Amino acid sequence: MMSSLEKEVKNIKGIGAVKARELAKIGVSTVREVLFDFPFRHDDLSNKQPIEDIKVGEKVTIRGTISVIQNRRSKSNRRIMVTEAIVEDGTGSIKAVWFHQGFLTKSLKAGTLVSLSGKTDDKYGLSLVNPVYEIVGSAKVTKHTGCIVPIYKLIGSLTQKVRRAVAEEAVKYLDELTEWLPEKIIQAEGLISEQDAIRTMHFPNSKKDLEKAEIRLKFDEFLLHQILHGKVRRELKKQTSPRISFNEEIVKETLASLPFELTGAQKKAIWAIIKDMDRDEPMNRLLEGDVGTGKTIVAATVARNAASQGWQTAILAPTEILADQHAMTLQKMFGDVMNIAVFTRTKRRFGNTEVTKEQMLEALRNGKIDLVVGTHALLSETVLFNRLGLIVVDEQHRFGVKQRKALKDREGDNDGIPHLLSMTATPIPRSLALVLYGDLDRSLLDEYPAFRKPINTVLVEGELQLEHAYEKMREEMDRGRQVFVVAPLIEESDALGAKSVHEIYDHFEQGPFIAYRIGMLHGKLKPAEKDEVMAKFVAGELDIVISTTVVEVGVDVPNATVMFIEGAERFGLAQLHQLRGRVGRGENESICFLHPTSDTSELAHARLNAVVRSQNGFELADKDLELRGPGNIFGTDQSGFEAFKIGTFADIDLISLAKDYAKDILDEDEDLNIWPELKDRVLTYYDEVHFE
Repeated sequence: MMSSLEKEVKNIKGIGAVKARELAKIGVSTVREVLFDFPFRHDDLSNKQPIEDIKVGEKVTIRGTISVIQNRRSKSNRRIMVTEAIVEDGTGSIKAVWFHQGFLTKSLKAGTLVSLSGKTDDKYGLSLVNPVYEIVGSAKVTKHTGCIVPIYKLIGSLTQKVRRAVAEEAVKYLDELTEWLPEKIIQAEGLISEQDAIRTMHFPNSKKDLEKAEIRLKFDEFLLHQILHGKVRRELKKQTSPRISFNEEIVKETLASLPFELTGAQKKAIWAIIKDMDRDEPMNRLLEGDVGTGKTIVAATVARNAASQGWQTAILAPTEILADQHAMTLQKMFGDVMNIAVFTRTKRRFGNTEVTKEQMLEALRNGKIDLVVGTHALLSETVLFNRLGLIVVDEQHRFGVKQRKALKDREGDNDGIPHLLSMTATPIPRSLALVLYGDLDRSLLDEYPAFRKPINTVLVEGELQLEHAYEKMREEMDRGRQVFVVAPLIEESDALGAKSVHEIYDHFEQGPFIAYRIGMLHGKLKPAEKDEVMAKFVAGELDIVISTTVVEVGVDVPNATVMFIEGAERFGLAQLHQLRGRVGRGENESICFLHPTSDTSELAHARLNAVVRSQNGFELADKDLELRGPGNIFGTDQSGFEAFKIGTFADIDLISLAKDYAKDILDEDEDLNIWPELKDRVLTYYDEVHFE
């Protein structure tokens, strides 16, 4: 009999086919998926006050009766509908003002008892502007006001009230969820049950309860993550790899051919990788290089060393455009001494010649290609190599044994699995790296090439500074250069005032940048649409591209000299640093503008000023950890790392604890047969995160 947890969302009370389709678009199709689709933040609206005690600028909840409510047109703009209400609670009265919500007068009538939550303002007299409202009626407990309120991801016509109603129905089935964490761990660490944690994440009674729920769910994620990493590491130790020796003459010739001198860090990394590959056990090295420190040259040098002995290299890039750019760069630098190809869903090129898919597959299979750059199209079952010795993976930590085997030699070969080099521009705090990757070989590129210019970084506050920033952007574009603009949101603004991609696009197109060519890029676009926008930007057919963080690990546009980051305080410092690194890649001086929302805290200013002062990503990663601590579920801070639903990489102590327990568990039973519920949950997690 099928568990109720697998029941489709459309069968939940109050959810029709339309809402079910919209939920499916964000990966929520079953009751179980509703339960595990946690709020991305919680707003504390529990500050209930009588109207007579309210002060300007406070976030408060009031309960009172509507005495008057009406719609009118804005005096400054006749297209804007304004809804105004007077609410009284016996101690006083306050005005509530909503914009573009004329429909409210149909449900909110004079005499209705309501609960309103919002920020007080005195622009229209003492008032609540666009408050969240809830008709109280006979209900003793409110769900959307006067409490700690969950805020969910929205799409289409979904509202927060609908999302909460769906979650409220789903938690009724929590009793069917089986506890999987071994009881001895729960007891030893004083953790609450998974059922209680999930219920509390959706509908917390207090901050303290929410903190306990967060700790349990973070620990769950970290433990599952560490068990999977541990299993991969143990399996790797059982494998063999081809032994590729050091060809000193070829490496010296390669370095001498470069138009620049390598940094000491690059030379050290090349030597460490070559020594790793000169063993018959699989290399598993992480190459951490700050933006612009030259990771690709390191990979290309060791690939040429491998090619000199008949071994092939595959470089996997996260996007088609980046794969194509890597291939073009490598072709220019090494095309006369290596056969280089690009193989993606839409691009197949051998050297400078376009080829068919069949020709590409044949060239890989017979060993004519020394180095191929591609996307996950290379993992197709139809792709066979001749002698694959090295895989280089750009910005992807989850590449493991199964994927190495998917990139395989011709049938019948006994070469073992290829060596693996993972490359990342994400600066991981040193203390965290020791916990997460303590037993993984790491190389750091912490020196910049002499030709790399520092990027001028400016904090933009106030209208005057904003206009100066816009003027600088226009000056750069008038010189034929290009501008990146990044926003934390795709569509609607939220209560904290950060502008979205769509809002900035509309504002720029109608106002300060009306004369320029503007494109828009975000995660809701189809891959082909994203590629088209970026291809136009790379080709110089757009002056400005307005984007979410999809450009964080993105293409190389040497002509882009300005990065403007809206709502800058919403990003982690490592993420801001990576975004800044999208410019400064050409010969021209570049600038990065950090534009926070007007209502930023002292901590937010300290974090942004750290980015202004430092060009070092590792230093900033450490600083972010120091300033932000373990994070705060009531805030809206975003981490530059997005591997976990609840946990953040700031939770070092919890990650360390989970790592110790994972080791104990695997030491006791690597196959997890002692704990069948844990084994099932690990397999489920494996599928959820596509961990390989």
